[in-house]
Amino acid sequence: MSDTQPIRRYGIVAQLFHWVVAALLFAMLGTNLLREMAEKESAARTEWMNLHMSLGILLFGIVILRLIWTKRTPQPEPLPGRWITRVLAKATHVLLNLATLLVPIGGYLRIASKDLPADFFGTPIPSIVGDLPWLHKIASVGHGPYMEVFFYALIGLHVLAAIWHQYILKDGAIDRIVPWGKPPALGGSA
Repeated sequence: MSDTQPIRRYGIVAQLFHWVVAALLFAMLGTNLLREMAEKESAARTEWMNLHMSLGILLFGIVILRLIWTKRTPQPEPLPGRWITRVLAKATHVLLNLATLLVPIGGYLRIASKDLPADFFGTPIPSIVGDLPWLHKIASVGHGPYMEVFFYALIGLHVLAAIWHQYILKDGAIDRIVPWGKPPALGGSA
């Protein structure tokens, strides 16, 4: 018998990263909606845009730290299930991580390719590319309406899968990622 117990839950740091990323994503959705509702060329529109940019840059940094943390710390075993659901879960997580990295890069390049500085909570981040209309077009694909729909579809799929696991399969998926959750039972034993 092994001296080590399998890890059944995410640690508090991983939980914190998960929920901070979720909160930032919802804040970015909100700031983008408020920016779109503000009058064109208004100070309010600029302020919402600057906050959106700041949150995007912050999100990018936190996701980098989260990925480093994930690679350096033991993670819980995958939930039991058919191989196809495990493959789909892994693919969704990989795509979510890629999106949380690539969408902020696309946002920065959209601004930078117009030779404008990005705003990080009042600190300008200069353009590293200058005025490049072709790059602006490409960045608009990676940070535009199609990517937004794809990104929120991934988030919706992630949330629905978590609810399915927690309440239909009753395997404790959500309990693994919240501080107040109870550890799921080990394979067949309570």
